[in-house]
This record gives sequence, C-alpha cells and structure tokens, in this order.
Amino acid sequence: MPKPRVLLAHDNADCRKIYGSMLEIAGYDVVISDHGDVAVGVLSSAPFDILLTDLYLRSLEDECLLRRIRRGGWPHLPVVVVTGWTTEPHRILARDEGADIFLPLPVGPRQLLSAVNRLLGGPPVPTSFSPGIVNRDDPRAHPVAPGVLAR
Repeated sequence: MPKPRVLLAHDNADCRKIYGSMLEIAGYDVVISDHGDVAVGVLSSAPFDILLTDLYLRSLEDECLLRRIRRGGWPHLPVVVVTGWTTEPHRILARDEGADIFLPLPVGPRQLLSAVNRLLGGPPVPTSFSPGIVNRDDPRAHPVAPGVLAR
C-alpha cells in the first residue's frame, strides 16, 4: 500500500525540517516547498492526500496559498494550517479560506500527527509517540533549497 502523500508548504526552514522529518518518521511520503507558486505547481503535477501550510506563504501573486488551492482545482484537499499568526482574526481567516484544522506554532509531534491522521482517517497517535531527535544542523535531515525539496 502506498504511503499517504503530504505537501508541506512553509516559509520557515525549521518548520520544514522538523515537521517534514516527523511526518517521514511516521510513515508519510513528504514533499516540501517554501514558496506558494511552487506549491501550486507541485499540486498540479501529482496527487496529494493532504496539505500542511503556513497561513501566509511567499508567492509571486501575493495571494494566500489556501485561497488559491480552494478556488483552483483542490476544493476538497484536506488542509492543516500550521502558523505563527495566532490571533482570532487569523483563525477566522484560515477557517473562511477553507482550512480544516488550524494549529498555532509551536506544534508538538503528537499534535501535528493527530491532526493529519484525523483528516486522513488514520489511527490515533499513541501517547507514547516520540519521533526521536532531529539534528537541525545536519544538512542531510532535510536539504533546504529554493522551490521544491522532494524526498
């Protein structure tokens, strides 16, 4: 059975490294992008089961990625917003733009995986789940380059 595919689109390098590693350890096939336009291109090129994204992500059109995907060809793609924009107006914006789950940063491993599993119909995350320690300074953990960082 193929692994569920996750597109992780976030402009914060630490979030990409940490959350990408957590998801891979949990058994997901993760593709990473740091730019909204690239993320839309990736979604256009292959099917994904879920999108994890920041509320605001760089793009040439300066438009919310969530808005673009909901008005584009992915109105039913499950979306988890993982963001540092944590005020009530930001929560409302995420909801109005079609986010399924809003997670304010910082997000722990169990919280993130519980959200993903809930949207994908997976099993609950055990309370003993620990993804291990990720050395953020090790470039092999998640290479960071402009655009798409496929694993």
